[in-house]
Amino acid sequence: MKIILLLLPYLALSTIHPEGNMDFVKYCKYFNYPVEEHVIQTEDGYLLTYFRVQAKGTKMVSGKKVVLLQHGLLDSSDTFIINDEDKAPAFLIANKGYDVWLGNNRGNKHGRAHVKKNPFFWSFWDFTLEDFAIYDLPAGFKYIVNKTGQKIQYIGHSQGTAQMHIHLSLFKQSVVRDNLIQFIGMGPVAWVTTKYSPLVRLLDTNFLEVLATFGLHEFMPGDSFLTSEVGRVVCGIMENLCGDLIGSFVSADPVLDNYDRYDVLAGHSPAGTSVKNLKHWQQFTRTGEFKRYDYGDKENLKRYGTKKAPQYDLSNIDVKIFYIAGYDDLLAAPKDVNHLFSALVNAPNKELKFYDAGHCSFMWGRKLPYLEDLWAHLE
Repeated sequence: MKIILLLLPYLALSTIHPEGNMDFVKYCKYFNYPVEEHVIQTEDGYLLTYFRVQAKGTKMVSGKKVVLLQHGLLDSSDTFIINDEDKAPAFLIANKGYDVWLGNNRGNKHGRAHVKKNPFFWSFWDFTLEDFAIYDLPAGFKYIVNKTGQKIQYIGHSQGTAQMHIHLSLFKQSVVRDNLIQFIGMGPVAWVTTKYSPLVRLLDTNFLEVLATFGLHEFMPGDSFLTSEVGRVVCGIMENLCGDLIGSFVSADPVLDNYDRYDVLAGHSPAGTSVKNLKHWQQFTRTGEFKRYDYGDKENLKRYGTKKAPQYDLSNIDVKIFYIAGYDDLLAAPKDVNHLFSALVNAPNKELKFYDAGHCSFMWGRKLPYLEDLWAHLE
């Protein structure tokens, strides 16, 4: 409170948006969008909160075509609504007449519950993005299909693409495959061989090992400094400073991204994940390989039947794909995206387009240059 009082003289020169302090449901209602909250249980007992949004000023109805939005690393469903209303992807898609569902993975602020495990203990955090692919995605697909009777057009961002890549590489038959119309990937990720991203450079250090020495299993939870009232005020007053801080984990650019909304972003992100999940990403960045979690020779042999962690086989991916990539993306760098696209040797209908965008500009950008192409691809 004292810090806020000290900052009061600067508030008159800045814009603090009230929706930065609202939860997902209140936020949507504030802008007059019908919204529902659904708790989905995975096969292994995690409880994930999904949200459902339809067109502004309407009532929730059945029969609309379904689009599922899936967030990236350290993020949540909120990322798709926090931009200006006329640039927030979830609202834009809903206003085009779609039934928009927004997923959340275990361990973020909307997925910190389990039928037996407690987030206070390590066992809750014993997961990586492969678990998102094996358990979380199928649970979400099954629930949405049962609720709506509709198949799904899936739009993933960053890690939201990686978990779909993993699922499709591991399973030739599944509830996801049976009900997937097409896969649209924003900032698509598999191989991470470049060191441009601050997050990649951070993962290249020993900071995860330091966290482990302190017994920490959760990283950047939804109640961190940035999401606090003080954090929101700081981001409202000093957008560039806040943008640079967030940019230490993702590629943020004041030219491309909407820094005017960073107090709202700070109220909703980061949303947290497990340290083990970051270790899996660390393995990707250190080896330049897109492979299963490496437990060491002995444990790998028990789990996978081989001493070395197997590579994910992207030749198993044979669905319709449209990749939306950024020339200025530091995490899903053009070199790696082109490598990923070339690995989809059995995808019968695939397309890749690059735009003037950074890694999070697809949700937070001052402009969304891919929109016309998105409308052309959505069925």
